[in-house]
Amino acid sequence: MGVAGSGKTTIGQAVADAIGAVFVDADSLHPPANVTKMAAGHPLTDDDRWPWLARVRQELRAASDIVVACSALTRRYRDLLRHAGDVQFVFLALDAATARDRALQRSGHFMGADMVASQFDTLEPPTADETDIISVDGTRHVDEIVAEAVRRLSTTACGTAAVPLLADGAADRAITADELAQHMALLAQNHVLAAGARRVLLVPPDHTRLHSQSGPITVLLKRELEARGCTVGVLPALGTHLAMTDMDAAAMFGDEIDAADLLVHDWRHGLKVLGEIGGDEVSVVTAGRYIEPIPVAVDAQLFDGWDLVISIGQVVPHEVIGMANFTKNVVIGLGGAPTIHRSHFVGAVAGMEQIMGRTASAVRDVVDAAFDRFVEPLVPVLWVLTVVEDVDGSMVQRGLYVGEGGTMRSGGAAFRAAAELARGTNIDIVDEPLVRVACWLDPAEMRSTWLGNKAVYRTRMAIADGGELIVLAPGVTRFGEDPAIDTLIRRHGYRGTPATLDAVRDDPELAANLGAAAHLVHGSSEGRFRIVWCTDPTTGLTRQEVESVGYEWRLLDDELEHLGVGAGTTSGRRVDRAGGTFEFIANPAMGLWSTADRLA
Repeated sequence: MGVAGSGKTTIGQAVADAIGAVFVDADSLHPPANVTKMAAGHPLTDDDRWPWLARVRQELRAASDIVVACSALTRRYRDLLRHAGDVQFVFLALDAATARDRALQRSGHFMGADMVASQFDTLEPPTADETDIISVDGTRHVDEIVAEAVRRLSTTACGTAAVPLLADGAADRAITADELAQHMALLAQNHVLAAGARRVLLVPPDHTRLHSQSGPITVLLKRELEARGCTVGVLPALGTHLAMTDMDAAAMFGDEIDAADLLVHDWRHGLKVLGEIGGDEVSVVTAGRYIEPIPVAVDAQLFDGWDLVISIGQVVPHEVIGMANFTKNVVIGLGGAPTIHRSHFVGAVAGMEQIMGRTASAVRDVVDAAFDRFVEPLVPVLWVLTVVEDVDGSMVQRGLYVGEGGTMRSGGAAFRAAAELARGTNIDIVDEPLVRVACWLDPAEMRSTWLGNKAVYRTRMAIADGGELIVLAPGVTRFGEDPAIDTLIRRHGYRGTPATLDAVRDDPELAANLGAAAHLVHGSSEGRFRIVWCTDPTTGLTRQEVESVGYEWRLLDDELEHLGVGAGTTSGRRVDRAGGTFEFIANPAMGLWSTADRLA
């Protein structure tokens, strides 16, 4: 890395040869518009560079041993490249006069000597916490530079010095209620009050993450901060969900926070438009499957003069982004309709089974970029992230991770640590594909197929071709959480990707609600296995309604009697009344089930 004329290509190729790696010159990855602009003597803007840097990141991810020559002039650019994982930098440092002299001696390169000054204007030299950067005197002889770079690379760790502010977790850890309270008291004192924050906004999930420990954490923090004179607001990250009712709030927060005390996120109104992730960049991260820009708009209440925002939530495998929470809780959980719709559609076209359970994904790239570029500069965010495991029906908190700021600060370090633990505690690898699976949907959490289809999302990678998924849904009364989306689900049904894409083309209303289209894709088995929804038609969806959207239907009470399961039944292999075996999953929202080959 370094300015034009620093010798990146020459040194990079030599280092690649020395260590037996592939070499790529990032200049060759510029889109034609960038080349034309630079050749005309005009410096690139951030908007020009983001798609290019995304292409460089894709190259880094595609090879295990690779050397790339790339200017990487600012911390933000380097952070984007760090998202590739296991990245080290060699900074070729030299003065402006030497760089200009070298550029004058080059022929046939689109970067003219007159552009060198603009590179130095943009350059942010490495800082002390960028411990993955080796600085080398770029004026020395090539052989000396290469020898020093190769020697120091072998002793330099990947990644910056960022670590979580708090990391308490392990696969066999069980964080007690008393320990959690102690953690929150210290958090309030050391990272909120000590920082001078007096107006604090808490952003937990809603009741659909009932077992995340977010409810108790919200109550503990609110109690601690208000006792010390802070003004505390609570804004649940509803996404597209309905506002919490008194019953929902009681289930989540006990008797300490009423529904009337909650701020309400309206994903269609009351938004602050921050910018957009350009179509060229979206095209890069989706390998050309989606090429439209993604507007970034979030709840305006987030910016109402809060000294600190504390985002609270569970890191767990997720069907749209790979691993839930972190920047998703703000950008999507408090996101506006265009942000939610298009990001979810990116997940659908990128392929759910290539996303679930993975820290890096196309949607994660988009959401992280949106937070880093547009949200972080406007409001300080502290992340409180949990990892919870369902152990025979008992929810055990395995981890608590806290960090602040964006993806390459301690906040990102906290998320990556939580995700690593969640992969070990919330992913079940089955030896052979499951022929028959039954999932119970807790009626306190799951009241729509929009939510209940986690039974489909989280088990699909474990189900055999031609298998059967039985969804036991005592509380499901509707399809969508939002009336408009409910109408679209009823209109088009869960009929697979080709039918959904045709519907997007032919139905302007669906095209304007791409999150609904993504959900229709996610909720289909693509004809690979059968999906049977079991409801009580006297209180919930009827047989006609269920079958109208493409699912099979059975009467809930009859199926519970046949299977011999119900509320309180623990997960595991079971035998029905006729002697048939099946896998029972008591809470599909708590994990991901897969065969090893499908998760590879």
